[in-house]
Formats: sequence, structure tokens, C-alpha cells
Amino acid sequence: MAAYLTSDCLTNILSYFDSDPHSLHSFLLVNRYWCINTVPLLWRRTFYLTAHGSFSSKSRCRLISTYLTCLASNKPNSPNLDCGITITSHKSAIHASSSNITRNIQNHFSFAQQKSLTFDYVSFLRGFDYFQVYYAIGNWYANQSSEKKQSIEFIKIFGMDDDECRKLMITKELITYILNHSPIIDYLALDAESTIPSEFTSIGKFPGATICLSYIRTFICRGSSKKLDSYIVLSKICRNVENMTICGIGEDDSNAEGLSNFIRKQRNLRKFVLWDGTNDQMPKVIKALSVNPLTTLKFIRCGEISSNITLSFSRSLFPNLRDLDLQETHFPADTLEAIFHHANVNLLSINIEADSNQHFRIIEKLASNCPNITKLHAKLSKNGMGQLNSLFRSCKRLETIILQGHLPSRLYIFAQDANDDLLINLREVIPASLKKFVVKTDCAFTASAVDTFLRECKADLNRLEFISYGSVWQHLNVIKRYARKHRLEIKQQIAGNYKELLMRELA
Repeated sequence: MAAYLTSDCLTNILSYFDSDPHSLHSFLLVNRYWCINTVPLLWRRTFYLTAHGSFSSKSRCRLISTYLTCLASNKPNSPNLDCGITITSHKSAIHASSSNITRNIQNHFSFAQQKSLTFDYVSFLRGFDYFQVYYAIGNWYANQSSEKKQSIEFIKIFGMDDDECRKLMITKELITYILNHSPIIDYLALDAESTIPSEFTSIGKFPGATICLSYIRTFICRGSSKKLDSYIVLSKICRNVENMTICGIGEDDSNAEGLSNFIRKQRNLRKFVLWDGTNDQMPKVIKALSVNPLTTLKFIRCGEISSNITLSFSRSLFPNLRDLDLQETHFPADTLEAIFHHANVNLLSINIEADSNQHFRIIEKLASNCPNITKLHAKLSKNGMGQLNSLFRSCKRLETIILQGHLPSRLYIFAQDANDDLLINLREVIPASLKKFVVKTDCAFTASAVDTFLRECKADLNRLEFISYGSVWQHLNVIKRYARKHRLEIKQQIAGNYKELLMRELA
């Protein structure tokens, strides 16, 4: 039957194995027809696979050797490589044009000395991470002879040794070749590090970048150095970014003007993640995001956000928002309420670190606005635990709830009877869908309370974490009985004082 599959049909089937290079390699050996249809998939995400899979440095060396052979096989006067571009750098002591460097690489990888390549492997590449390319070239460079290293021309960069200069130059030449031979780049990750001159990382200015980078769907930019130039260039090229992750806005974009403009240029931004934003930058970023149909919004380590963004957030609505993550980021209570109100039934997962005691009844307001929530991670103290009653009654699809809060320095501070009542009263309203229930706050429960809760709750829990009051071994016996009754196996157990917690993970 496989012999009669059309090329499109076979490619569609093989695409399910695009992250499994070992299976794809096996498919290559079936026959010539399978080989022709498998090679483009196998070479689609090569740098990602070799960086995250079980690949040795020798495998990465072979990968770079193959790509450099593709580069060297091109004619010296090819317009794709012989662009005559001079790269300037900090206090350059040696000046060498791009064409000279390319010809130098061709001399070392003479096509006549290499095995003829069956495919133009570079043309199949659809995305890359600058750091992964640079790291793979570093592996390749480390395995070259001293004589070959010394013969590679390079531009001297002040403060950087000759070996690093050579690796950067080869990285630039290979990426330029990729941009000229891959018709589509839909994934791009960049690193802005002060140790690397921006002319080596400003990929948007490389020859051939305009066409292939216009197809970017996922964009990641890491590092805290200069990024404004990349934002400006890419905002002129990219219009269809769907997933954007920014780790540090950049030291030269203090008010986030460049990033905000880049965001506004996108037509269909669905997921946005920002690490380490500041209070001065956030208003402009949020306003820019308001024009996009976001489904995932994550602000990580962005600190205390002032209330002057509330109006912007209220107008932005985010009606399609499904996932909100605010780790180490604190929004005003009215802003959170506006998000809950506008997202409504679409919001499924939320991580808020704002203490609900400071944001009065915020869990109840979440429950009244977002009945389809499936995952909640929030800060909550014993005084706010009563809100779980409303949450459990309204949100019948909850699968995971993680509550964390401040732990007292002494165990005897716990009020045993009141805490037991909190847990026991939840057994009647807990959703049947709940699988993971974690309470790491100033609530401790006796073994009898846990036993009553587990015997009468409707949920089939497979993970339970809580603080024990009394003998932890009594708690363990309760958990063992629950596991036997539900035919579960205890995979992990931690028993000790309350700072170590009492945790039972069932399977």
C-alpha cells in the first residue's frame, strides 16, 4: 500500500515523526521514493534536533561539515555568496570582505575533494537558533587541525581572541548562505550578548534575509544587550509572527518603543511571553498587545505593575485569552478583574502570584467570570481558603489547583481544628475532574481530616501535596489506603517536618 501513496499523503504521515530523527532515518532506508520524501523533514529542524536530542559533538561536527560542503560547492562568483560586503567591527585590525572569507572556506572545502551531495540540504532548513548554529560551529572548529584553523581568514575584533573571531565569521557566512537558499524561515531565535558585535547577530540585515524572514511564525530574542536595531529591521520584514518570546527588552530600548512597534506590526500574534520587563516599559507593551488576538499571555519577573495600565488593559479586552501566567509579576486588582471579565469562558489556565488577601476575593471573582478554568496556580493563605468553595462550585472542569503561601516559622502556630474544617468542607464541592491538589500554605491537616476528605470526595486524585499536623506516618497510612482502593501506585513520598512538607504522588 505504501508504494501507492502520493507524495503529499506520505509527507503528511511522516510529519508526525518530525521530532524523531531516529525513526526518520529508518524511513530513509525503505526505498528511493521514501527517501526523497523523508529528507526534507529530517533536515527541517537540524540544529534543534542536534541540540536537544541524544547527539554527540561528533554528530554536530558532521552536520556543520555537510552544510559547509553545500556552501563550498557554490561557484566562487555566485551572487548569493560573493556579495562583496565588508563587515566592520570594533577596532578591526584586519579587513576582509565577505567574498574573500567565502572563497577561503571554499578552498578548505573544495567540492572536488568532497563527496558529491545528493541534496541541497540547506534548502530544507526552515528555522534555526543563532546560538545553536554558533555552538555547533564551535564543536566543528574544535575538531579541526591547528593548520586549518590558522589558514582561515577573519576580522580581528578588539577584546576577542582569534579563535572566537573565526567562529563568528564562519557563523555569519553559513547563516547568510542559509538565508539565500532556504525559501522559508518560520522559526528564528536570536541572542543579544554584549560580547558579540551586533553586526554578527543583526540577521535582518544579512543578504537575502528580506524574503525568507517574512515567513517567521515563531520569534525568540534573548539577552539584555542592544536589541533596538533588530526590532526596527524585523518590523519592516515580519508581519505574521504568531509566537513571540522576549527575554529582556534590551538596554537600548528603555521605553520599549522598538519592541512595541514590532508587536503592532504583527497581524496574528497569538502567544506573547516577556521576561524581565520593567514598570516603565510595560504600559507601551500592553497597549501594543491590545491590537492582537492573543490566546496566551505570560509576563515573567516583571515586578509590580502600576495601576496606570488598567485603562489600557480594560480597553484591550483580550477576549480570546486562554492562558495567563504572571509569575513574579503583580497587576492591580481591577486589572485582573478586567482580564477575567473579558476573557470569560475562554480562560482555561491562570498563574497569579498576587495574594488574594491583598486582592480582596480575587479567586471568587475568577470563579464568577471564568467557569471553564482547568488549571489554577495562586497565592492563598488560610484566611482566603473559604473562596475555594465558590471556585469548586462554579468551575466544574478544574484539573489542577496549586495554592502556595507564606509558611510560619513555627509549626505550633497552625490552628488544627479550623484547618481540618477547611479541608473537610471542600469534599462536598470538589469537582470530579480534579486530578492534582496542592496546598502549600499556612494550613496543616490531621490524618483523620485527610482520611475523611479522601473517602468522601468525588475527585480521582493522582497527586496530593499538603502539610501534615501530627504524625506523618499516620498520614502515610491514609494515603496508602486511598491508593489501594483506587488501584494507584505511590510513585514518590516525602515525609518530614512541615518545611519539607508531606507529599504523596500517586500514579
